[in-house]
Amino acid sequence: MLLMDRENLYQPGWSHVLSTTNDLLELEALRIRVGAPRMAFHLSDGRPHLDLKLEPRDRAMRDPAVTVVETSRELLLLWRASRADHR
Repeated sequence: MLLMDRENLYQPGWSHVLSTTNDLLELEALRIRVGAPRMAFHLSDGRPHLDLKLEPRDRAMRDPAVTVVETSRELLLLWRASRADHR
């Protein structure tokens, strides 16, 4: 499952997308579907994610495979809870 914050707390106009299973292929498929550049894909801190802005961000918000949450805090709480469920 893909999770996305409506707007990144520290970078207005940007959103993060995380995979609940850290599935790199799932994130890459979304990156391609929404037309984000390769540099939108990040592998860091054990939390691979996409950083999206502008039209790719808008497309991701409309993608049925993406669950959009309001805040970055909520995004991280849901992601951590889902990670605990997969252990």
